Amino acid sequence: MFKKLLPKEEKYFEDFKEMITHIGEMAKYTNEIFSQEEIDRSLLLKIKPLEVRCDEITSRVVKRLNKTYVTPFDREDIFTLIKKLDDISDILLGITARLDTYNITKKLKFTDRLAAIVFEQISELGIAIQDLKVKSINECKAVKDLEMEADRIYQQAIKDLFDTEKDAITLIKRKEILELLEETSDKCQVVANVVLSIFIKNA
Repeated sequence: MFKKLLPKEEKYFEDFKEMITHIGEMAKYTNEIFSQEEIDRSLLLKIKPLEVRCDEITSRVVKRLNKTYVTPFDREDIFTLIKKLDDISDILLGITARLDTYNITKKLKFTDRLAAIVFEQISELGIAIQDLKVKSINECKAVKDLEMEADRIYQQAIKDLFDTEKDAITLIKRKEILELLEETSDKCQVVANVVLSIFIKNA
């Protein structure tokens, strides 16, 4: 009887999968936004509802953790993973919010390459999280390799920005967006580290 009252382990895995699916959609829209010559305002509007959904999942997981006696792996790792995933959704929303706030209408140099890397990283995380039970680590390494590439592009972008942009306010705006994209790549690497840690602990 007591076993029937315990939450099913699958609920946490389902939450992680749902979370990374929403984040993947956010990354897809972000990638589309930065890959076009003109900023598509309609795509900006699609990101906020997905971030709200991520917040709801995070809240649901935290509440369940407070009531669960048996978890599929350490509750601290569950909490860390869902919070770090939520960090990615927050920063993706922050990037698009800056585009709106700063009234940026044209494509910014190097942002397409960084956004494409973030989209690829999140795709790799999606595979890793889908396969959380079977401990696939190749995707975690791929996320790290992509993060290193993002760092290289970011350094190139900042150098180019300071070499070519003479208007101080425009420079600040563009620099912040580049920084947020690079930070998103870093956040993806943090999630990959958490997933890898879970794999190692439960090997």
